[in-house]
Amino acid sequence: MTCAPRCGSAIFLSTCRMFSASDTFLLVSCSSWVRLLMQQQPRCSGMSPTESRAFFNMEKGKAGICSCLGGENADDWAQFVYYAPFVATFQIGWAATQIAHLALVNEIAFDESERVGLNSYRNACTLLSSVVVYGIATGLFGLDNSDKFTSADKMQFMILMFSVIGIGGIFSVFFHVATPEARFSEHAALMELSNHHCQKVDMAWCDWLKEYQFYLVAVAYMLSRLVATVSQTYWPFYLKDTLNLQKMFVAIIPLVVFMSGFFASLLMKRVNQLLGRKLTFVCGLILIGASCVWLWFLHNQNRMQVFGAAIIMGSGSATLLVTSLSMVADLIGEHTTTGAFVYGSMSLADKLSSGTALILVQAFHPCKSSEVSCPGAAHYYHLVMVFLPAGFSIVCFLFLLIMIPIKIGQLRKSLVAVVEPEFTSDETQPLLSSCSSEVDS
Repeated sequence: MTCAPRCGSAIFLSTCRMFSASDTFLLVSCSSWVRLLMQQQPRCSGMSPTESRAFFNMEKGKAGICSCLGGENADDWAQFVYYAPFVATFQIGWAATQIAHLALVNEIAFDESERVGLNSYRNACTLLSSVVVYGIATGLFGLDNSDKFTSADKMQFMILMFSVIGIGGIFSVFFHVATPEARFSEHAALMELSNHHCQKVDMAWCDWLKEYQFYLVAVAYMLSRLVATVSQTYWPFYLKDTLNLQKMFVAIIPLVVFMSGFFASLLMKRVNQLLGRKLTFVCGLILIGASCVWLWFLHNQNRMQVFGAAIIMGSGSATLLVTSLSMVADLIGEHTTTGAFVYGSMSLADKLSSGTALILVQAFHPCKSSEVSCPGAAHYYHLVMVFLPAGFSIVCFLFLLIMIPIKIGQLRKSLVAVVEPEFTSDETQPLLSSCSSEVDS
């Protein structure tokens, strides 16, 4: 890989994150509108957001940059200007899809264990979709032993993109047809609440900003996403430049990461039941730390051990993502009216931090020009893959220590007593008192 494509691709990824952050901000500002999009395509369908990316890549392969910008020999700035609108279009749809689908978790599941299960299955489906893509890519490029991608690989990429669109379209249609959204009437909800003599006070979007738990959970989610984003972004560069592996491993190693994450996600419901959120989160941090230590000792002589490190990192990333999303679900609880705002805010923090992190990584890159060979790149990507995920994990652990005495979801504005006229006898007083005590807590 030359420096120009390497730097350009990373800057482009940073732009993706920043575009997504701005789009997420718009959706957060209109969270009530986002709730109307609950029938949007799901992230669990796996491919619907990727359809836009697939179209973008096909557009690149078929038409390329227009001649007015220099055609195939266009400068980096011209390529950036040409492809940026595709990124913006993709991120608008992605933000709407992700937030709406996440908000569905609290809408259709009322039990904490079931929410963990839904988040686990959702993440498993997300990883499974990536496994399918990388599996197809491995089949397309696995017979080619060359070390670099060339224009001769254009047809394989086009086949890959058409496969992604076809599979994604089928699952998107299946979701819309086969997945009903639970909707309860106001009367039924009020009757259920009156039977318990307590009424949940719904949270307005501004109320969340007054809850310190909101910020603690946001940091935990943001850091867990940073671990996954940075590692996924720089795996290809680490494999090619640091370990000097053939290009087929650029598909195989991420495939291993996603497969291990898939199986780990399926276990998260049971693990969370046994260990709880915070201890499960610590286990994920330990796995990430172990994988970073293993990567530190890898070099050309023992580079095949990267498979073991990839398995551990994939399992740790899945553990962190599922558990952090479950924390967000616990934070929202039954306050589903503004659940989209909470998920949107978490996503906003994730996109801004990820984009900033990628920009900073490229700002300190030792290769500042378009030189074909950059000796410092191999060591630099080694440091990025080791110290960034490990550093984010350490900071996340420190925030987790602050959260130990806190029960996530017990908000200051949570319960209010409802005194019905027909329930004024002495036998109702203990129940009403318990409601009031929960409010004071």
